[in-house]
Amino acid sequence: MSVGVGLLNVKHSFLLIGLLLTLPFRCEALDTGIEGLSVNGYGTLGLIYNDSDNILYRNSIEQEGSGHGFDSATESNLGLQIDYIFNQQLNFTTQFVFIDRPEQSFNNTLKSAFFTYHFDNRFEIGFGRLPNDVFMSSEYKNVGFARLWTHLPVAFYGQLAGESYDGAKLSHHLRLGDGVLTSSVWAGRSNFPYDSNGEAKKIKFEPNFGAGLRWENQTWLLRLLYSQARINDKDDPAAAFDDALIQASKFGWPEAASIAGFSINDTWLRYVTAGLSYDKDDWLVQSELSVVKAETSTHDKYASAYLSVGHRFGAVTPYFIVSKFTTLGSRETIPPAPAFITSYQRLQSIAQAASNGIYADQSTLGIGARWDVSQTVSLKAQWDRTWVEKYGDFIFEQKNQIDKQHIFNVFSLTVDFIF
Repeated sequence: MSVGVGLLNVKHSFLLIGLLLTLPFRCEALDTGIEGLSVNGYGTLGLIYNDSDNILYRNSIEQEGSGHGFDSATESNLGLQIDYIFNQQLNFTTQFVFIDRPEQSFNNTLKSAFFTYHFDNRFEIGFGRLPNDVFMSSEYKNVGFARLWTHLPVAFYGQLAGESYDGAKLSHHLRLGDGVLTSSVWAGRSNFPYDSNGEAKKIKFEPNFGAGLRWENQTWLLRLLYSQARINDKDDPAAAFDDALIQASKFGWPEAASIAGFSINDTWLRYVTAGLSYDKDDWLVQSELSVVKAETSTHDKYASAYLSVGHRFGAVTPYFIVSKFTTLGSRETIPPAPAFITSYQRLQSIAQAASNGIYADQSTLGIGARWDVSQTVSLKAQWDRTWVEKYGDFIFEQKNQIDKQHIFNVFSLTVDFIF
């Protein structure tokens, strides 16, 4: 992005922010004039500044990274939700989200479209394109107004981009103590989109299934979830690389067989997460922890977590958030290949680079504040300082591969609104 274009985007962003803050928003659904039909919307106008000359910052691996300077696309989005109530038992919900991504399509924009049938006050079933329940904020992941921060913690939410699945979900609600316990099971298939050097790619999860528990009252929310999916990526280029390593193990490099296993096609991914939130006496505390287990030969386990604490002072809520995403175990070192076989030396170099590429070790400290301008508009500012250890940039893209610790800062300003 040129300096002129960047400054123009900044100027336009501040003009729109000023306009939004002066508009008399009302927290009401659009009047459709049709009984049972409601239309609601939300959006975020955001601006970030990345001070790194090497790291390409992004909130999720689905996005294309943003380099040094200002960017107004990374944090911005616009969403529309349409609900129709047929009767007391059956309703339909659909949601569209317009966000910056390498590939724009109707299928990518359609985040949910599902029917919910209530058997009674306890049992319900949903079927269609449903929100993926892997996160505490899954149902409102793109609704900036519904969260405290300018953006979700990247170290936790940035590693998984699939926000919905096509399938069914059965839920049961039980009054337990002074709260409600919700048990759910689901199954279906989903797409996992990601960006690679500006090119939109995706893999399929089929089948994708799991189970979860959620207990909630006016103060606490506790949840525990397990899910697993079989990865379908028939175009995975790592399959041919694994074959080359196996062949090398038969002809002069026996250790190569133990390295093979970079391909993710037809392997299982398992995910366990727990979370809690607390909201009482103007204190806001939220935390989540997850562990991912993959079936790869190197770096097959990852852990991520965050802790956020805020306190309301009238309409203003200052907060801090710490987060971590790391590979469980040290960075893998690929055994040396025979020095007299050049092709094997090349294979060893590629294997080491691939291993480095899926290694994760990053930590972030964020400090910010939210100002609720009205019932439908909030203004937020946040500073994030991120430490990326040697080769630990699994989520962020980079211009040149980092062979030492890298520290960078991101400043973000957002206006979130609902209508």
